[in-house]
Amino acid sequence: MPEIYDTVKSFKQLSSDFLKILDQEETFDVIIHVGDEATSESFKAHSIILRTRSEYFRAALSAAWGKKKVDGYFVIDLRGMGIPHTIFEHVLFNLIFCWRMRFYSFPSSSINIIYLSFQSYIYGAYLKVEKLGVSEKLQLLVAADILMMDSFVDYLESELIRDEKSWINEKNSEVLFIALQISRCKELVSLCNDVVLRHPKVFVSSKEFLFMPHDYIIGLLERDILGLDEVDVFAAVIMWGINNTPGISLTDDFSTWTTDNITTLQSNVIQLISLIRFFHMPPEDFKKKVGPLTRVFAPELYDQVIEYHSKAQFQFIYDILPLRFNSTIIKEKEEPALISYWISHPETECDLPEHPPFTSFDKIPYDFHLIFRCHGSELAEAKWRDLCYNQGPTMTIIRTKNQNEDEAVFGGYKSISWSTENRNTHIGGDGFIFGYLWQQRKLLLPWMLRVNNHLDADMFLGDGVEAFIDFRHGEKLLAHANGFEDLEETIEELEVFRVVKKATDDG
Repeated sequence: MPEIYDTVKSFKQLSSDFLKILDQEETFDVIIHVGDEATSESFKAHSIILRTRSEYFRAALSAAWGKKKVDGYFVIDLRGMGIPHTIFEHVLFNLIFCWRMRFYSFPSSSINIIYLSFQSYIYGAYLKVEKLGVSEKLQLLVAADILMMDSFVDYLESELIRDEKSWINEKNSEVLFIALQISRCKELVSLCNDVVLRHPKVFVSSKEFLFMPHDYIIGLLERDILGLDEVDVFAAVIMWGINNTPGISLTDDFSTWTTDNITTLQSNVIQLISLIRFFHMPPEDFKKKVGPLTRVFAPELYDQVIEYHSKAQFQFIYDILPLRFNSTIIKEKEEPALISYWISHPETECDLPEHPPFTSFDKIPYDFHLIFRCHGSELAEAKWRDLCYNQGPTMTIIRTKNQNEDEAVFGGYKSISWSTENRNTHIGGDGFIFGYLWQQRKLLLPWMLRVNNHLDADMFLGDGVEAFIDFRHGEKLLAHANGFEDLEETIEELEVFRVVKKATDDG
């Protein structure tokens, strides 16, 4: 331990010595122009420090870029680089060069904090950003990426993920928009994606969605599990397309669009349109919400969807993609695949089969139609009964959180309807209850317990004695199963699906 202490002490002294370079104005040999042509400022710096700490400045000061004037300074022009001089001055320059602080008086203590952070990183090799606001951290992240300061980008990304999760949840679209522009921020993008999948309606309603990269929208629509009604997916795609098509806007009357406008819009959204599950939209919703925009996509596709719902057989010219799993709790195909396996094999007591069941989404033998979704704080028996009674076999899935903030999933399959008749005759049907964790894209500890006869009570799965999941008490879930005795957790979200066996070619 003494050796570690001595090393840290020595490193701190070394950093302190390097910081003294900032007081040596006679050693400055770089002038940096920042801003745009209308408003720009110039700052002085040390080339040896900039070369060492930033790949961008190393290239900028190379023989190919750097030009040394008669007065002895290298000149670096950052005008037009997307770094406003105010941000460079307040968020970068005051962090790097303390000498300029003599000529400015900043009333805000946050500027001093930022100044110490970046100054310490460039010259002293240590960081202190804990007291910065999240917006300031994101500004630092963007600027550090532009200047190719990779280690600082990595540090800020880790710090945001570790300390700012609640803010990322609240402002997720803004963070994602920035993170997608920085190739090194893969973990931050992954975290934001988890929030998008949990709150997709919030995401597609955000202003940032309209400016998301085309490839990112493609990746989102390629998902077979997405917690949106398909008509909402279509509306989001059209809004994105209009926003990214010159000459038209979201406030336009569609009838005013020219042929060129429509052709450009079509070219922008053609790949996105091909990923929408039109054939699984409710017919009335399709006619009302999609019909008026048939000029944007092939009219024959509209005719095919109408025929699909009105004729038993006809010749398809379009591929019919499988019904998307409309869930904000389930994330990956492993979950519906495993649940489908348990439904398809009523004789098995196996929690997890030896071989992965149903290796692709379209091989899953059941469709899951969302009939009810709510947050735990909104869970009410009357509304649940209105939407979940007389639906046939159902699958319920519940996301919970305990006192340790750990998240888990509980649920159950019921082979017959919840209904007044079945409740009065004490018929609960068979099925199973289950649970698992989902962490870091891995399905953990799945368990399943068979139920020969569910208790006939509403909002209750299990036999009421040996194994049950009880969600009749508002936000509180009670469970007794798989070694858990009188487990109590807080319901974050609940979904109920009508389970329909897919038609097969042989009938």
